[in-house]
Amino acid sequence: MVALIPAAPAAVKAPVGPTLPPPRLDRPAREVVRASVLGAWARTDMLFCSVDSDAAFQTQPDPLRNPLVFYLGHPAAFYVNKLVMAGLLATGGVEPALEALFERGVDPAHADDLALTAYPRTEAVWRYRDRVRAVVLGVIDRVSWDGEIGPDDPRWALLMALEHERIHFETSSVLLRQLPVEAVRRPPGWRYAAWDAPAPADAGALVAVGGGRVTLGRPAWARTFGWDNEHGRLDVEVAPFEAGRDLVTNGELLAFVRAGGYAHDALWSAEGRAWRDARGVTAPRFWVPRATGYAYRAMFDELPLPLAWPAEVTAHEAEAYARWASASRGVPGMRLPTEAEHAQLAAGAPLDEHGDVVASEAYNLCLRLGSPSPVGSFGGATSRWGCRDVRGNVWQWLADDFAPLPGFATHPYYPDFSTPYFGSDHGMMAGGSWASTGGSASRWYRLWFRRFFHQHAGFRLVRSVGA
Repeated sequence: MVALIPAAPAAVKAPVGPTLPPPRLDRPAREVVRASVLGAWARTDMLFCSVDSDAAFQTQPDPLRNPLVFYLGHPAAFYVNKLVMAGLLATGGVEPALEALFERGVDPAHADDLALTAYPRTEAVWRYRDRVRAVVLGVIDRVSWDGEIGPDDPRWALLMALEHERIHFETSSVLLRQLPVEAVRRPPGWRYAAWDAPAPADAGALVAVGGGRVTLGRPAWARTFGWDNEHGRLDVEVAPFEAGRDLVTNGELLAFVRAGGYAHDALWSAEGRAWRDARGVTAPRFWVPRATGYAYRAMFDELPLPLAWPAEVTAHEAEAYARWASASRGVPGMRLPTEAEHAQLAAGAPLDEHGDVVASEAYNLCLRLGSPSPVGSFGGATSRWGCRDVRGNVWQWLADDFAPLPGFATHPYYPDFSTPYFGSDHGMMAGGSWASTGGSASRWYRLWFRRFFHQHAGFRLVRSVGA
């Protein structure tokens, strides 16, 4: 059992129920889709109700992202734009000016590349969300839910918009963690894991992972919505390797910080060094310098640094730590795993009744907690090789560039969901985090970000046998 820190009271816009798994494609039901949309919408409302002022909404918590108010309006505009595209709403939408304003997110390499614009006051965007919510529910109540839903079905647009909202709950939660802590209030019922729980005695050990053939890609028998980059198939022969039993913890990373790892140029890639120097990075983003060390910025509070929680870092920081760990531990060849190696080290870990992982209670997924948890504290989340937290808790950076699988094809409702991001500018993550819900908590979900971008993401180290 994971110990919890109790919640503090705050305003909430709507009741928030338990997270629900994605609706089934083969047995679509109006009441299930409706409940899923309402639940995801209420969680977005809950998250943004924690922000205490219009001034905070108009700021950029991250210099590489739009002002926060954009992310309040974006999921609603996405619903409208996709339903219009699918023919489930009349051309013209709900409020065309806002649908155009909130249509597209951003992914600049540099802050100077971001073209900022003026946004309405937050109250107007809340009113817009309320109008769109009523329209979406009207569409759900109007269309027939007979028959299986396939990618060519107009109802696919509803499921796409639902999953998109769930994605943005998680990415927006990362932005809120970058606001000043006094600008947010913890919602009722929000629970953190205990920050002072110890890591397991065997944390940090390497375990042997056997070789084998793994198949990447969402299988044809999967019965829930999947994004374009999940489709396709790649069979990979994985050689035996060693993997960290656990994710690297804040306590382990603190040793790297104290050893001067952030200032040791030889540990950093050229790209990582340039990012570090340009941003003046000396510690992980969610560590708060204090006279006696570091505090930790959780979602809505500052806590003492939880040494047993997994470290949350960029890929550049993870790669630098791996080089330092190799040298300091005398274990050469420590590195991030590939996508195929992650699939192999996760083999044998629990799945839900559908062969996915979304509804499994073995993991810190789907907002069971409002924070990471001490590594290994979800004892059921262990693979056949003894690797813990193979899914959930925090995303796990991979060594791979983001790339399509053989058989990849774009979907006409969202042709640029993945394609613009393939290539060496974006690294991959796997496994989901505590904030991942719906399809993001699926074992087939493939996530990518620029390697210097912040997410609820950590890492596990591996090494090739004989390295």
